[in-house]
Amino acid sequence: MMLERFFYHSLQEARQGRVFWLNAVFKWIVPFNAPHGIRVLSFSNEEVRVNLPDRRVNRNHLKGTHACAMATACEFCSGLAVLAQFEMKDYRLIMNRLEVDYMRRPVKGDCVAKADISPNLREELQHLISKSADDAARFVIPSVLFDASGSEVARAQVHWHIKAWNDVKYKPTA
Repeated sequence: MMLERFFYHSLQEARQGRVFWLNAVFKWIVPFNAPHGIRVLSFSNEEVRVNLPDRRVNRNHLKGTHACAMATACEFCSGLAVLAQFEMKDYRLIMNRLEVDYMRRPVKGDCVAKADISPNLREELQHLISKSADDAARFVIPSVLFDASGSEVARAQVHWHIKAWNDVKYKPTA
């Protein structure tokens, strides 16, 4: 319960430009991302940006940025965009599909993923939920990855499925 309160406090702080605690709490909440060193740069109701560092764990056999590291940064960024509109305590947020187009090899240096958030996203998704047979919304939040030179190197279509916890049959037990 304490971690949950800290998490929501960290989200509010991040909306004010203070992302330090959000980055700290995500190491606990999403341990898969921790080794990659992905960090939130900005978090608002309009856009989210995350940093994918240029480091050995994120490289492939050709010493370039690994495709899966790029996909992970794009998925994380898109997920934060969903989280900017829907709280995990009220909704089950699940990524159910990820499509990534790779444009070019990134130049040396960190990459930045960016996801824009539609100003009407919450209302659009509430409408989808109200019209769906299973009380869920299925939608896409794209994200784009830029290399250190500012060139677009990957574009992801991240498919999400959200549903109010009250309408979910099988809830996690731990």
